[in-house]
Amino acid sequence: MKKILFMAFILVGVIASANAQTSPLKDYLGKYVFPEGSPVTEVTLTIEDTVLTINSAMGATALEKKGVDTFYLAAYDAPIIFKRGAGNSVETLTIIVQGMELTAKKEVASAASPNGSAYAMKEQNFYDKIWANKTR
Repeated sequence: MKKILFMAFILVGVIASANAQTSPLKDYLGKYVFPEGSPVTEVTLTIEDTVLTINSAMGATALEKKGVDTFYLAAYDAPIIFKRGAGNSVETLTIIVQGMELTAKKEVASAASPNGSAYAMKEQNFYDKIWANKTR
C-alpha cells in the first residue's frame, strides 16, 4: 500500500512539473493578424515539444526565449516582443526584421465555440459523431 501511495505521489509531482514548465508559454498561444499591406498577413503561435513555435505561410520556426515577453526568431535574425494589456493578457506581438517593425494584434477566441477555442469545437464535433454512431 505504501508503494502505491508513493508512486501516486511521484506521478502527481511529474505531471505538475510538466504543466509548470509549459504554462508560461500558454499566454502567447493563438493567431496574430498583421495590418493590410504587411509582408505577412498572419502568424499562429503553438507549443511543439515544450518550445514556442511561430507558424506562417513561410513555414514554422522555433522561438528562443530571451527575456520577459521577448523572444528571438533566429531564421530571420529578428527579435519578437509581446505587449500585454488589461488583465495582463498578451494583446500584440512586434517583429523587428530588416529595418521594419511589424506589429500584429492577437485574435480573440470566438464566442461561437463552447469553450472559446477552435480546439474545443473540433473536440465537441468528434464526440457528437461518436454519439450519433452509438445511437443508431
